[in-house]
Amino acid sequence: MSSSINDAKLLIVEDDVFFQRVLQKRLETEGYRVMVAGDGREGMKAIVGWEPDLVLSDWMMPEVDGLELCQSVKTGLREAAPYFILLTAKGEVSDKLLGLQTGADDYLVKPCDHNELLARIRAGLRIVRLTQQLRASVGELEMANAELSSTRDTLDRIRTGATICHYCRRIQDEHGDWHELESYLMIRDERAACPECAAAAGGIVRDGTSG
Repeated sequence: MSSSINDAKLLIVEDDVFFQRVLQKRLETEGYRVMVAGDGREGMKAIVGWEPDLVLSDWMMPEVDGLELCQSVKTGLREAAPYFILLTAKGEVSDKLLGLQTGADDYLVKPCDHNELLARIRAGLRIVRLTQQLRASVGELEMANAELSSTRDTLDRIRTGATICHYCRRIQDEHGDWHELESYLMIRDERAACPECAAAAGGIVRDGTSG
């Protein structure tokens, strides 16, 4: 998926060629990258292959309709599924509830106001971006927790035989030499260090020699 709202990828799934082209032109004028599909089958292929950020799909279409497409996408792709807006002439409350319960993120009744449609798209893309940022933050937190756990394991391994100064927290090795904690951990750590990280850490590598 794209990284910013300005280069967002939008997929239009619509069997009415005239409406499809009008909508495509309007959205491209707003700066979005747009792909079109004529029915639910084409739409599914485009979603899997092109990975759009947001899908605008008509409900009533031959073969696979918009509701079936939405359900398949949300069920199959789960967290990786794009934001999904259903466009339909069905305006009854029961229809809206059905669409949303099936997995649609938003619902607009045709004919819809162009400005309202753009506002719904922008709101949907903001949600997409926030979700992506949240997942990235969770990933970074998990990596930090893994690093912390690894460091704790290293400390546990050296704690039994090492002497730590009560005042400066330096560590005495088995030869009687004293080291700063960070340097000692790098020397004793069983993990390898890439050349860049070793250089950034002062040239100390796994075996304790200079890089």
